[in-house]
Amino acid sequence: MYSFVPENMHEVEQKLNYLIEKGKDTSEEEVIRQAVLDNSQQILDGDLEGPYWKVKWQPEDQTLAVFDIMNKEVGTVESLSGSFTTDFRKSAPNVIRHLAEEIQKIVNTN
Repeated sequence: MYSFVPENMHEVEQKLNYLIEKGKDTSEEEVIRQAVLDNSQQILDGDLEGPYWKVKWQPEDQTLAVFDIMNKEVGTVESLSGSFTTDFRKSAPNVIRHLAEEIQKIVNTN
């Protein structure tokens, strides 16, 4: 499967086209939401030097919750506008920077 994680709207379009060509019924919004989640997980894994904690939507497109190895919620990251999809479309680099800063705070306090 195509494991590429989009970091901007051009890459979202590339992944969306690939998925549609492979017969997957998806939308641009779904690809963006998955990109936000995957980028968050990659940032978290990098900060912890391994895949020890998990990131999950709570609720989807608005808040990302971070769970430690014991599955205890240790922090959340809120979207800047109330929708990560909207934020990503407006400025994907700002979303990724925001995720990195907030995730680093969560890791540092836990």
